[in-house]
Amino acid sequence: MKTKAKAVNTLGPVSAPFINALKRSGKTIFTLEDAVSTYGKERSKTVLFLSDLVKRKVITRIKSGVYLILDVGLENAQLSNWPIIASHLAGDKPYYLSYYAAMRFHGMTTHPLFDITLTMPGRHRAKKVDLITYHFIYSKPQYFWGFRSLWVTKQNKVNVSDLERTILDGLDRPDLCGGIKEVVRGIWVKQNEIDWKKLAKYARKFHTVAAVKRLGFILEMQDLGTNIIPQLIKIVAHTKGYVLLDPNGDKEGKFLDRWYMRININTEELKAGVWA
Repeated sequence: MKTKAKAVNTLGPVSAPFINALKRSGKTIFTLEDAVSTYGKERSKTVLFLSDLVKRKVITRIKSGVYLILDVGLENAQLSNWPIIASHLAGDKPYYLSYYAAMRFHGMTTHPLFDITLTMPGRHRAKKVDLITYHFIYSKPQYFWGFRSLWVTKQNKVNVSDLERTILDGLDRPDLCGGIKEVVRGIWVKQNEIDWKKLAKYARKFHTVAAVKRLGFILEMQDLGTNIIPQLIKIVAHTKGYVLLDPNGDKEGKFLDRWYMRININTEELKAGVWA
């Protein structure tokens, strides 16, 4: 079956039934095998058909043999599929959604995402799919913990760092989470859902004590998690060196011995940012 060139992002008499059939079967993301079955033509003709749909921006290629339907007339509709796209990019390799992506998943932020982070015990190059870039953060196997599998559709589950691991990751690398203010705001927003006992357990085995120092200071500042403060103090008590509250800020500000912290941002502005 021949397909004529169409205007960008439009459906024709052949492509419309094809796309609608995939949607009815719940396959917003589909494989080449799905396409062959739905299109009803041999593999080589199906590949040419899909290439035409990619050029017309009806679908986009996620990776070899995997495609995403771009909803016609809804320019950013594909953004809602990022968790599933991420899982497809990971393939059969261990992974979990982390940092700002995990914060969004847990409701710690509502900002639109155009950079998604996956943590994996292997090294991979970043991949851009339509409007979003997927970044892969390497983790040593011994630090690859603190995540769970959650349903995002009736057919799909994805791995996401749990709330407590997300907090520590955010305090370790606030640059991957929209900045330290965004992490502080997220902790405040989710305070009633945090498992404080689990957070203290995670803090004891977390790979950087800098994140624990920031956690202790921020919890005291917000008057949260008061029952785990003594445990956090013990964790940092025998460490050497001061860390910046905002690791991406200037090396300035007063030193706080209690948390081995250098307060290099205005804490009153930080508190005010919680309600911004």
